[in-house]
Amino acid sequence: MQTLQIIAGISFDPGIRGILVVLVGVSVLMGSTYLILSTNLGARLGFLVAFTGLFGWLTILTFMWWLTPPAIGPRGNIPTWKPVEIYVNGGGDTAKTDSLNVLVDPASLPKADRILADNPDLAKDFPNASGTSLSDIQSNYPDVVSGYISPDSLNGWKLVSASSAGEAQAAADAELVASGVFKTTADYKKLNTWQFGGKPTLAEDCPDGGIICRVTHRVSSAFQIKNPQNFTVVQVQQVIPQETIPGQAPPIPKADPTKPVISVVFIRDIGNERVIPFLYFVISLALFILSAAALHNRDKTLMKNKAMAEAASKES
Repeated sequence: MQTLQIIAGISFDPGIRGILVVLVGVSVLMGSTYLILSTNLGARLGFLVAFTGLFGWLTILTFMWWLTPPAIGPRGNIPTWKPVEIYVNGGGDTAKTDSLNVLVDPASLPKADRILADNPDLAKDFPNASGTSLSDIQSNYPDVVSGYISPDSLNGWKLVSASSAGEAQAAADAELVASGVFKTTADYKKLNTWQFGGKPTLAEDCPDGGIICRVTHRVSSAFQIKNPQNFTVVQVQQVIPQETIPGQAPPIPKADPTKPVISVVFIRDIGNERVIPFLYFVISLALFILSAAALHNRDKTLMKNKAMAEAASKES
């Protein structure tokens, strides 16, 4: 009795319902087609025709998967930002990433509050001037930022807008907490995000916007086999501790200027999102070609035997 109670208390749900649904679906859809074909063509030929039609359809389906990998289905690893190092600016050590050593010193950059003070018409979009970063202003006003920071002075680095840096910033949050640099994401404030390398954009290759240049860019980019290294740096700084007054909103985080700026370096891992769908496509196409070739050879043999029988009947 006690054994039965223990067994009854175990949650047994290994996905039997899903397995049964797939088996019933395969049996009904494919089995019904084979049943109809077998009654007209025979068991062997009906199976070969059904088999060829199935993998012809799977070839089209997997080709679509290859072009656009499904959100739920066979796909490889999606592109991600892979952490390389966490570098403390001003610590005296040289960064392991060579390109990071030529990144402009954060202390030499113009402050975002200065840009907002010089452009009072932007203040309505940034009410918290002290908590605004250059990446925030870059999101909506890149022309204003370019007036203060010359691209030639960045040594190949580009300022990334806050609206485009969400994935890298989320990866930086996870890396900073996981590595133990900070206990929580509330202990620091995100500053600017920078990007270096990668494929040249259309605006970089074709600043004049010519049609020939745009076509050349599209073709060369599509057939570029090896992707150049693409780095992103998310800079953060420890915040000043502030007390939360009961009944009031939490205070706005403020970066502590006495603390060093910490740069979290990532490299773009392009992943292999289309590899698995491509393998499914190759397998389906190969089985379709084999089964179609078998049908073709059967027809050729049948026509040959028919011609021989007709010739024999004429001779007799």
